[in-house]
Amino acid sequence: MIRRWGLWGMIGLVVVLVAGAGLYGLRRARSQTPLTITGPNILPNNDFSKDTDGNGVPDGWTPGAAGVKLVTTTVDGSGQSVQILGTNNYLQSPYIAARPGDEFRVAFRALSDSPSPTRVRVLFHWRDADGIDFEVTRGAWQDVPSLNWSVISAAATAPADAVQVAISIRPASDDRVYIDELSMGQLGVRVAPWPDGKRAALAFSFDYETAMGGLIHGRSVDDPNADSDPTERALRMREGAEQALALFEPGNIRATFYTNGYNFLTGNVERRQFMGNPIYTWASTEAGHNWRTDRWQSEPWFSVDPYKTEAEAPAWYFGSQIATLQQARQDIQSHTFSHFAGTYVTPDDWRADFAAWKQVAKERGVPPATSLAFPWSSSYGMRFDNWDVLAREGIRSVTRTVWNPGLRRSWLADRTHYALRRLPAHPDIAVISDVYLTPGSRESVLQQMQAALLNEGAIDVWAHTEEVTSPAQIAAWQAAIDAARRDFWIAPVPEIVQYAQDIRRVAVDVQMEAPNYRLQVRNGSPNDLKGVALTLPFTPERIEVDGQAVEPSGTTLILDLAHGTTRTITLYRRAAQSGGRQAAAKEATWRV
Repeated sequence: MIRRWGLWGMIGLVVVLVAGAGLYGLRRARSQTPLTITGPNILPNNDFSKDTDGNGVPDGWTPGAAGVKLVTTTVDGSGQSVQILGTNNYLQSPYIAARPGDEFRVAFRALSDSPSPTRVRVLFHWRDADGIDFEVTRGAWQDVPSLNWSVISAAATAPADAVQVAISIRPASDDRVYIDELSMGQLGVRVAPWPDGKRAALAFSFDYETAMGGLIHGRSVDDPNADSDPTERALRMREGAEQALALFEPGNIRATFYTNGYNFLTGNVERRQFMGNPIYTWASTEAGHNWRTDRWQSEPWFSVDPYKTEAEAPAWYFGSQIATLQQARQDIQSHTFSHFAGTYVTPDDWRADFAAWKQVAKERGVPPATSLAFPWSSSYGMRFDNWDVLAREGIRSVTRTVWNPGLRRSWLADRTHYALRRLPAHPDIAVISDVYLTPGSRESVLQQMQAALLNEGAIDVWAHTEEVTSPAQIAAWQAAIDAARRDFWIAPVPEIVQYAQDIRRVAVDVQMEAPNYRLQVRNGSPNDLKGVALTLPFTPERIEVDGQAVEPSGTTLILDLAHGTTRTITLYRRAAQSGGRQAAAKEATWRV
């Protein structure tokens, strides 16, 4: 096993072995700034030990071209390092969360097997909430001697608008360069992007439809059950909702059920009419529209309503099951009232749909939706004024956005790093990446979950509720639940989006009381925050929160912050820690 030093241990080695202006930011102690110690490693798979797909590239890391691979040339002769070969090549890390003003520090060992020395440098890539790499901080070129491990280091401060950061390591020649013992830390106290010290967030969600939803109006695109009878499918939707609750109950998991309008009805013997019972002429068999029939071009959308009670027609109305979901504290959001295609409708259609959904939801005690799942992933072709309607109606997150490779021009979600994305020109609406869980996609979904984990991202794992009814489907969901409970913060989609916004309004002010530190942690968001995780830069001998002693236990502090409040934390350092090198961190946490 390779010996993995803490970042400050490596920096201490730098000071002893290497001199030069390129290390200035790492060697100089800025005495006028409190808490200049860099905390524990925050970069996932920094030891290159995970390569689950066996492709020779460490999980989460991206090569620039062929010539990047895992090798056994290491500092101590065991484990693995990474080879980079090629002037136009690089090795890039996963993206992790960043906040403006955060200072990040990187150190690693490098070796060249060429007869002559070469050079490498580190680049910091800053990404904003739109998913755009808007700025790069370029480190200085640093010498890599021939056949001798050297220490390379770099530091950079996150600019305004930074939401994520990744590093890349780039060589100056076609000599083989080997990278080992890499570590990256943040100066001072790091506010983690997700609660309870979890590295990523995950939502389980369902498209939940009666026969009046997408079942009777079904298209042939991406629907594995398009040939099935709509009423039989609707009964499976009911059964699958109950089965999902049974799967979630042991872990107290709360999912998001994206619901159509008829789901709220307990019948329609009064023959209520909704949205003017429209005729949608775009629902055709024309190429690209992909309906299986042209009947809806001339037949009103809700004309097949049986006008019965839920007991008489349980496939058409799910009103009683809404109460079951509410009792289980599940989240209920909009899959549109009518299950129409966003690609083709107008702002007036959207307004009518929202009005009808809100009306029937209110009758069941469900508040207006703040999240929307597009029917048939029909976010492509959306007009700008349609997006305006969503924003004005209070929608703050969307999912089931288009993913078809043939419509790449309309992609909205980040399906590579699984970061929440801000909708262009509508900053109040976030886009979360969704992955479709079936028995056939089970392994792929588990891999996508790992990609989200490596990048501190957020992911929405979904299916139709009818797809949680067979043994194979239930097994796939159980596998995803088991994997998620180990590593992810699990919450409904709206709560994930809200927390991501609120946590960026938590501020930490550091005051030095040598050799100890006092932190003022303020929640500037309008909401209470539970499980706020702070990564401390060293392992304190003891700690006090609001004057109360807490049993010391590692470098992670987890606490609750009521909105608008400030909590005071004092970190007491051991005398041996007051020097330049940091004591080894324990793998444990405080919880307050």
